[in-house]
Amino acid sequence: MLTEEEFYKESIDANLYYLRALRDFCINIALSFYGNNPYKERSETLAKKSQDLGRETVTLTNGKVPSKGFDYKIFYTEYTLPIEKLTEKLFNLSLSTDITEKQLELTPTDTFEITDELIRIMTSINDRALSIANDFLELAKEIREEMTTNNLFSYSYPAMYNFMIITIELYIGELNRLKEKIKKDPIIALDTEYGYNIAAYEITSFLRGLIDTNATSYIEVLNNILNEIYPKLLEDYNNLPLSPENQLSLTERSITVIRRIRLLIKDMIKDLLDVKLYFIIEPLALDNFYRNINYFLYVLNTDIKEE
Repeated sequence: MLTEEEFYKESIDANLYYLRALRDFCINIALSFYGNNPYKERSETLAKKSQDLGRETVTLTNGKVPSKGFDYKIFYTEYTLPIEKLTEKLFNLSLSTDITEKQLELTPTDTFEITDELIRIMTSINDRALSIANDFLELAKEIREEMTTNNLFSYSYPAMYNFMIITIELYIGELNRLKEKIKKDPIIALDTEYGYNIAAYEITSFLRGLIDTNATSYIEVLNNILNEIYPKLLEDYNNLPLSPENQLSLTERSITVIRRIRLLIKDMIKDLLDVKLYFIIEPLALDNFYRNINYFLYVLNTDIKEE
């Protein structure tokens, strides 16, 4: 069973990361439809709900967050604010950058004074987050089904919806685990690793489809990850017998490929902000991908040494 401090700290990490990701996903969906559309309206409503709950979570922390999540840059990155402002300019949006500005003032700590009231409030936030996540999952699956049966046009791809669905399913799994106050065991950890590898594969696939076709050096690396590295890694996750040795090997291989993807996306974002690279996607998605990869490294519990 999780202690109250573990429950509180893990809840902060999960919600500050995933609620921002949820907001970004909803923005992506809203931008993928032209004109009035019920799916657009539903996604905008969920974007506001996740954004408001994210602001409430930031306020609850009183500026203090677990140092591990802070160090792994899962709440925001060095590019989040400029990427948000670029997205606002390009799409005439208001992304409530005040949340990011508040997060820039967060203080990492490993000591929290836990009270019954604090646990009650965090439990309430988790419950509301679970409701929003389930509503989003229903929306994303419905849109994907309509797209893949030629009943709906969207300026997006099923691969993006696959990624969003996998990511939010992982969030729902975390919230349910926190609700029961269950610690992760080796089987849960391995399943989580596999889920995040699938998400990272989808990110790589999506980037490959939307990057400027003249960016040949990036395309070469993306093709290598998609066609050579991931097929074997995912096959081994499915087929190797569960043992400490195999689990360690799979984790180490995951760390290697995820670090490679992280550096790749970081370079892409820098080139995008420097007007050296073009994507057929809102800039906000790239920072979302970057934080997703950071979160995977956080899950794998490995130090980021590329800085």
